[in-house]
Amino acid sequence: MAVSTALVALLDTVTPVTGLAVVYLLAVLLLAIHRGEIAALGTALISVLTLNLLFIEPRYTLTISDAENIVALAVFLIVAVVVGRLATRAREQAAEAERRAIVAAAREREARMLAAAASSLADGGGLDTQLRSIAGVTTQGQEHVRVELCHAPSPAPGELAVRLPTSGRAAWLYLSEEQSWTKEDQERISEALARLIDVALERERLSAQAAEAEAIRRAEVAKTAVLHAISHDLRSPLTGITTAASGLRDDRIGPHDRVELVSVISDEAARLSRLVDDLLDLSRIEAGAVNPQPDWCDVHDVVVTAAAQVRTRRMQHPIEFAVSSNLPLLRADPVQLERVFTNLIDNAVKFSPSNVPVRVSGSAGGGRVTIRVVNRGATVPRHQRARIFEPFVRVNEKGHGSGLGLAICKGFVEANGGRIALQVVAGDTGFAVSFPLAPQPAPA
Repeated sequence: MAVSTALVALLDTVTPVTGLAVVYLLAVLLLAIHRGEIAALGTALISVLTLNLLFIEPRYTLTISDAENIVALAVFLIVAVVVGRLATRAREQAAEAERRAIVAAAREREARMLAAAASSLADGGGLDTQLRSIAGVTTQGQEHVRVELCHAPSPAPGELAVRLPTSGRAAWLYLSEEQSWTKEDQERISEALARLIDVALERERLSAQAAEAEAIRRAEVAKTAVLHAISHDLRSPLTGITTAASGLRDDRIGPHDRVELVSVISDEAARLSRLVDDLLDLSRIEAGAVNPQPDWCDVHDVVVTAAAQVRTRRMQHPIEFAVSSNLPLLRADPVQLERVFTNLIDNAVKFSPSNVPVRVSGSAGGGRVTIRVVNRGATVPRHQRARIFEPFVRVNEKGHGSGLGLAICKGFVEANGGRIALQVVAGDTGFAVSFPLAPQPAPA
């Protein structure tokens, strides 16, 4: 008001007094914007009185001699009141818009956090790992929100701990004090997060129950298969041994027949021993007690030895050998690798026609050494390919073997850091065993 009065005093000699009321109107407008309607109305009244007292004739009195000046002051007062109210309303609307923008930003922040929580909890993995991925980061590089499953809170400096109303495990929400979370924000976020965590906990519980039920079912299947193996696969060699032993008690048999019966006992005993060894190996594999003894081994020599063992049992079947002697050395257990390739070659021979050779090849490339054993006999049915490495799974239930060989191969190969895969191409059935290349030892 003092500044406005000084300006009016300076302009009084050059401008009609009624026109100088605009200066006071500007003061009214300024106060209406910054101080509100009451301050604007008070300013308008003081402006009218000051203008009348100091600048309208007769001066220094509140009387007005000219009717025109009375009308001008009345119009000025009305304009000042209207402008003050409009400015106040605009100020209130701007404040309301700002408040709504703040609320909208807070809701957007909450929505992003809850969407990240829902997305994280929908993924696989452990619940603790999923909750850790919810945390956001402030501009100072600190987490502004995190969730922890625990009974007692442990907030970091600058964090606000909010208990989540979960129905399962106790959980806490930690919010950064930099983000200005209101009490309503905390309650709304904690309620929504608690429901998400309850759903995740329930899903985890149901998954554990399903896994337990599946484990029980698989154990029952395995137990049934073991009983079947014992009742069928063990019975056959035992029957042969018992029958041959009964024949040897007959004094009337000749020397040639006696040799044949002894050979039957020897062969069936060896078959029985192999089956028992397979069952023991499978139990060690499933218990995670394979314990390979890694050493430098020449895969060429290992495969040659395995092929020789198969030839001693199946002299009549040809084996086509194409493994280079210059393959890199492997860091693995040579005894277990020999068992793997013996099983694969023997398995290929069993399912190959008598006049069709089994092919064994090897190569190095792509950072791995790969050995392939291929037969051109019966292929694996499509419905069995996904389960071919499971214990007691046979290509043909009326066929040979106990269904343990491939499961043992897979267990030994993976225990030594390798991979084994079924490959069926154009009627050929093969198994590819590969190991990663290791830095070669210095020559002696």
